[in-house]
Amino acid sequence: MGYLPSMLIRFYFIKLFLYMKIGIITILKVNNYGAELQAYATQAVLNRMGYDAEIIDYLFYKNPKHKTTRLSKPIFRHGIKKQLSEYLYPMIEKIKAGKYREDNLKRIARFEKFHREHTRMSQTYRTMDELYTNVPDYDIYMVGSDQVWNPGIYSSIEPYFLTFAPKGKKRIAYASSFGISTLTDSYIPFYRKALKEMDAIGVREEQAVDLVKEVSGKNATLVLDPTLLLTATEWKQVAHPAVTLNEKYLLIYELTPCPYIKTLATYFGKMLNYRIIRICKQAVVEDKETEILNVTDAGPAEFLHFFSEASLILTNSFHGTAFSINFGKDFYTITPARKTNNCRQQSLLRLMGLENRLLQENAPLPNLTKVAMDYTLVRSILEKERVKSTLFINKAIHGE
Repeated sequence: MGYLPSMLIRFYFIKLFLYMKIGIITILKVNNYGAELQAYATQAVLNRMGYDAEIIDYLFYKNPKHKTTRLSKPIFRHGIKKQLSEYLYPMIEKIKAGKYREDNLKRIARFEKFHREHTRMSQTYRTMDELYTNVPDYDIYMVGSDQVWNPGIYSSIEPYFLTFAPKGKKRIAYASSFGISTLTDSYIPFYRKALKEMDAIGVREEQAVDLVKEVSGKNATLVLDPTLLLTATEWKQVAHPAVTLNEKYLLIYELTPCPYIKTLATYFGKMLNYRIIRICKQAVVEDKETEILNVTDAGPAEFLHFFSEASLILTNSFHGTAFSINFGKDFYTITPARKTNNCRQQSLLRLMGLENRLLQENAPLPNLTKVAMDYTLVRSILEKERVKSTLFINKAIHGE
């Protein structure tokens, strides 16, 4: 092959990959660790693969600067109780956080610092109308992971189905989650139409694969949450210590308060001689036991550091489970005893062959001899799933 043809081929592939612009819309800027880190991971992975990825800065409805101009039509069927909870719960959280104003401000500052240093974003869209009348230009439009398709979102979820993307531009879903395992009849017409217009669908849970097929007739692929596509080493590169600890500790990360987790922590802490640390959601301390170190000012980087250095982790969070696995930690995921819809955690644990790390509230205390985990098989499964998920992305972008 001559010099000129080889140079042209080389230029073609450079243009094909490096100059392919991808716009990602996902849940961001709500000061939530899982949301923040999955958004970062999606962009980081695409950039690592050679694409030019940018996050579309569409403010989620829980962001105080968001302005709701359209509501999801089915939301009215939730009734007044659901609508009130959407307004009252954040207000209650803010009142609680007000007691820890200094820590809360530090926490917010750390989230903003993470934004500035680690994410590249478009101009800000405060409303759905702003987004739809001034659509950012990309070669590919992608909706990211997390519960972007949860029908409980109060503001319209249309943008998270990429309905603003220009006709002819490819629309891809990566690790999108419904947050539920079934849809009521009132939601199905909208979801059917929106899903059929997607060019490729990758979802985060097994139940979502079935749900997409049931609602739209389209095939969806089970892929990893983007936080699992980055290695523990890569995550440690953006982690930052909040405090210096010279002792082994047990880490608690709860999305909702769980007395059983406290019981487990006290038991393990005493029997294994671990310090107990809790990362508090929204800078709110649920209780003030002297034996627990409550961390109220951690940002995403500090969150990562606490996970990377923990000796044992107790969590009822999906991303708490994901980071426990990624860092190769001994852990238990706790789910409510009477709730059967724990599909997010169950799906991930089943995929990794770790169903025995799932505990229902008020289950008998685990045997201490079963706390330590062997990650040999898990690492093999994780690497295999990373390859599969990366292949899905490339095929979705370049496939017809």
